[in-house]
Amino acid sequence: MPLPLGRWLALATLTLLVAASVSIAAPLTCREIRSRMDRLKLTIRKATTKEAVVGARAELDRLAAQADRVCAAQAADKTGDVAPKTGVLVPVADLAPTPEEENKRRRDLINRGKAIPGLAGKGRTNLAMRAIPLAGSITIEGGTVSTLYGKPRQELSYTIRETFVGNLIVSGPDGRENYAIQTLSTEIDVERFSGRGCAKFAGSPPTCTHWQPLDLWQIADGEEYPGRADGVVSATGDGRGMVLRVDGAVIDFGSSLGSASIRSGCGGTLRETVSREEVRQWLRRSTVRIKREAGKASSGCRPGSSLTLELRIGSDS
Repeated sequence: MPLPLGRWLALATLTLLVAASVSIAAPLTCREIRSRMDRLKLTIRKATTKEAVVGARAELDRLAAQADRVCAAQAADKTGDVAPKTGVLVPVADLAPTPEEENKRRRDLINRGKAIPGLAGKGRTNLAMRAIPLAGSITIEGGTVSTLYGKPRQELSYTIRETFVGNLIVSGPDGRENYAIQTLSTEIDVERFSGRGCAKFAGSPPTCTHWQPLDLWQIADGEEYPGRADGVVSATGDGRGMVLRVDGAVIDFGSSLGSASIRSGCGGTLRETVSREEVRQWLRRSTVRIKREAGKASSGCRPGSSLTLELRIGSDS
């Protein structure tokens, strides 16, 4: 069975080591350190050689020690350091180091009646709002097939799973509640994949004479926290309930034997209107499961593909 990261594991570790060597010139933030630590943990889980594990673990230990210092200093800033001469609290706009911490921070602000960007108008607060924790996952079972002159050129199938945390935000009077959802990605993994890409065509009409297996994968840029700070699962009120949107992770698949590459295309396929009564049922059940066919709505997504959304309301883990 193809290995998820293959030769990219060594490259990922090397990239982190090189980045660490210039950290004196450009100090890392707590968020950046935590993000690199998460990548190293994934490298250790997927590594196939002892050398890769040893190298990644050594770098993880070094970053862990650095995180203790940097994160403690930034936490002090967030409680409000007094600026010299003015006595004014220094504002800190950065997101929290982890999605779990950031999600709890947002929930606490909402439930204390503080303004949250995107949830209240200018000059208003969220006094009538309450935030309920939620957590869940998106599972995409998809694939794609492309052709040249009617002959297969690329073939790919995959199962991608992404987990997230978030808040269900309730506002308005009883009987006419408005609902919204904000979520943050916590982990992205490719549970299964297989495929191939044509490296050489011959004949007329052309037919593939040399295939390259797809045996590598990596998460596309901007898909992980904090780059993907919002919008994994989102919902906005429409007066009668809410409009639910799901945007699954994007993965780049490649071959260790050459330049064959394919990007997943079944992620942004669930758009659904949920009535106010349905949301109330969600709250009573505390669990939600929605499965939809994905292939009809997205280009680059094979018919028969599916997207499954699972929610646990009242839980942030």
